[in-house]
Amino acid sequence: MIDAIALIRQLWRGESGFLRPDPPPPIIVGGFGPRMAAIAGRHGDGFNTQAFHPKLGDLVRRARDGHAASGRDASPFIVTVFAGLEDGWLRPDSPARRRLAQSGVERLILLVAPPFDVGEIRAAGRLLGAAR
Repeated sequence: MIDAIALIRQLWRGESGFLRPDPPPPIIVGGFGPRMAAIAGRHGDGFNTQAFHPKLGDLVRRARDGHAASGRDASPFIVTVFAGLEDGWLRPDSPARRRLAQSGVERLILLVAPPFDVGEIRAAGRLLGAAR
């Protein structure tokens, strides 16, 4: 993983004739354990894991500590989680959302299982829009 991140960054600097994105997209490292959280912090631009992970707070701390120790503390670092689309995630005052905020999560990715129900997605969007 560390070698892959280094290679991606090298390519995005325009080396080897690869097209150089400007700005380069962030590298978000996904994982479920403390080792991947530490790798994400030290080498990536963010960390992604399960919203219901039983040790979510510990993983977020490990990722953020790794980022601080990397010397890239001034660069942005984002923590994201994913979960299935359920009403509890749509209400900002729900216990689930409060737990994410307390853990230092900045972005929640809601997954919709196929077949995709456009009405369900629109209703979720309305709820989220009303919460702003």
